[in-house]
Amino acid sequence: MSEIERYDYAFDPEGEAWAARLLRRVPGEASVLELGPGPGAMTQVLRGRGHTVTVVENDPAALQALQPLGVQAVDADLDDWAWLDALQGQRFDAILACDVLEHLRAPEQVLKALAGLLQPMGSLIISLPNIAYAGVVAALRAGMFDYADKGLLDRTHMRFFTRRSIEQLLMDCGWVPLAWEANRVPVAQSEFAWYWDAMPDAWRQHLLTGWADFDVYQWMVVAAPSRDSRDWEAVQVRAEASQLRAQLQALQLTHATEHASLLEHQKAFGEARQLIAGFEQDVDALRQQVRQLDADKAALEQAFQDAQETLAQERLAALAMTRRSWRERLANRLGLTWRNGQ
Repeated sequence: MSEIERYDYAFDPEGEAWAARLLRRVPGEASVLELGPGPGAMTQVLRGRGHTVTVVENDPAALQALQPLGVQAVDADLDDWAWLDALQGQRFDAILACDVLEHLRAPEQVLKALAGLLQPMGSLIISLPNIAYAGVVAALRAGMFDYADKGLLDRTHMRFFTRRSIEQLLMDCGWVPLAWEANRVPVAQSEFAWYWDAMPDAWRQHLLTGWADFDVYQWMVVAAPSRDSRDWEAVQVRAEASQLRAQLQALQLTHATEHASLLEHQKAFGEARQLIAGFEQDVDALRQQVRQLDADKAALEQAFQDAQETLAQERLAALAMTRRSWRERLANRLGLTWRNGQ
């Protein structure tokens, strides 16, 4: 694998790739100094966004790939001071050193020199691999620390860092960390997956207990020179105040909207109550009509029963009279004297 192939990659500038997240830290319209850009994957995006870009690179193939991008290119090794002489008198709004410092013999000297290349209120954006990644720890438990062509154990890495050592390095070199961001990579998806899977589950659980940053593959830090730290604090306070005002306005708008909605609901509820009251009155009237109908039905049933009883009595009386008349006629024919009851 050639040097240029190792550092050539494509990514979606608007996505969540690590390079895209790094570039979102660059202020709009900023002049940018990019250290070790390789063939220019990030440089191309910066130019597309209208930034003026100066690069420091010493790989001939990478420098050739950078030529069409319209950047000022300094052909120099960062471990050699020639690059600093080439940038004499220039100042930048942002300096990018993404996955670069770990390749240097003396990153401290570079960091100290960079402060003089920054505009007032400018920012340094760095990215460094995290040697405290759980995958590395798993490999160490297996007795392995094998270098590779790329990754955390890139064979060209001269220095290794943890979050604490990054912070100490920056502060020792006159920088104040302003913001941190982590590139989290599941260990099972890393180059250390085999070592991780080979560990007993109990070991993994014990290792991860209380370790919030176990899956941090890289750290990003936005830093400012110590001389600007108070100004940056004021900027951050103003930014936070502005954010709070925006949140307050959003809450007020939400409250007003919800209040108007509540009034509408109350109005609708009042109308519904009136409708329900009208329905209840109608139901009461219907119930009264039903009760009256039930009473009328009961009266009719009673009258019908009385009529049936009267009719039955009348039928019995008629039958008795008919029987008496028949007996009288029979007696007359027989010449007998009819006596009542005989």
